[in-house]
Amino acid sequence: MLISIGGSILNIQSVNSFLSKKAESLKSIKANVTVDGRGLLPRFFYRGQSNDFKSSNNVASIFRQKELSGYTHEYSFTNEYMRRYANDFNNLENNFSRLSYMQHFGLPTRLLDVTTNALVALYFACQSHLDSEGHETDGIVTMFFSNKTQNIDDFTYYSSRSDTVEVLSTLALMDEEKKKSICRKISSFNKNIDDLLKEDENHLYQSWYMDLVKQFPEGYYEQLSEENQKVYDSLNDFYKEINQSYEMQCLYHDIKRDTGYFADLINFRTLLHPFFVEPSINNERLRAQSGFFLFEPYDGTSCSLENIHDDIDNKVSLYNGHNEPIRLVIPGEKKQQILNELNQSLEINQATLFPDKENVASYIKNNF
Repeated sequence: MLISIGGSILNIQSVNSFLSKKAESLKSIKANVTVDGRGLLPRFFYRGQSNDFKSSNNVASIFRQKELSGYTHEYSFTNEYMRRYANDFNNLENNFSRLSYMQHFGLPTRLLDVTTNALVALYFACQSHLDSEGHETDGIVTMFFSNKTQNIDDFTYYSSRSDTVEVLSTLALMDEEKKKSICRKISSFNKNIDDLLKEDENHLYQSWYMDLVKQFPEGYYEQLSEENQKVYDSLNDFYKEINQSYEMQCLYHDIKRDTGYFADLINFRTLLHPFFVEPSINNERLRAQSGFFLFEPYDGTSCSLENIHDDIDNKVSLYNGHNEPIRLVIPGEKKQQILNELNQSLEINQATLFPDKENVASYIKNNF
């Protein structure tokens, strides 16, 4: 039985069936597969789930926790975990590494595990999940694309050492009051810019920001028309209002404490959308699973699960030529057969994907 899932549903019967339908899907995608504006090649990512979790599909675990009087659990979780294991965190390279470390050990964070290996996603989609009547549910593999839009304001693929990742990782670790205030200030700034520039056919915002960070020669402002100079002045006013706020100065302070140096310059237009992060391979499980992360930089107090799910679908899910998100569905009755194929033919199993002593021992106990 196939579950009801939105988008283009492809029924999977075997490993070969999965690989074949995946290949067909990649040929029919509705996206520009050239390099993005920074010269990076596109990346495809996959996530396997043992069940259709509806509006919480592909939503990071921190947003699935019960809300606390207008706040999320993020700060209370991360602050307490880092307090208990302070020595472990002192040896990590940056705040993103700290977030991914906590994700690795099961603490709810705003990171979502994805992989570049489709067969790894298939393995997770075939894990057992029983419904209320004791029947095995269908699994799902979702396909993602790293540079689906390719607009300069919404790149969706970064290194773990990028400034954007550092800004948002540090923000994620701040206390809830400051975090909420900063998210709202960024949203207000972006709305002001949208209202000011409308369609911005002359790309004035990008030019203004390039001038702000000294990428243009002196005298750029004087070359603008009188009308564009007024817009430029308004952009300066909006930017100073947010950038010099108390909360933003606290964010800069925390970033500098982590990195040692960081100019007080952030392109606020590039922040509040989902993106993939290429992590440093600092544990064997991440390496074995070809692991990456989807970073979800949402304000958990103002975005519903449905809002987050839909935004991720729109921004990074892979669509076919009919403008439908692609879902590879594994019928519940086929899960064990496919797991056996993955194990016997490809050595994709509990021991190879979780290469710690406990999981290897569990695999040996159950299979030898």
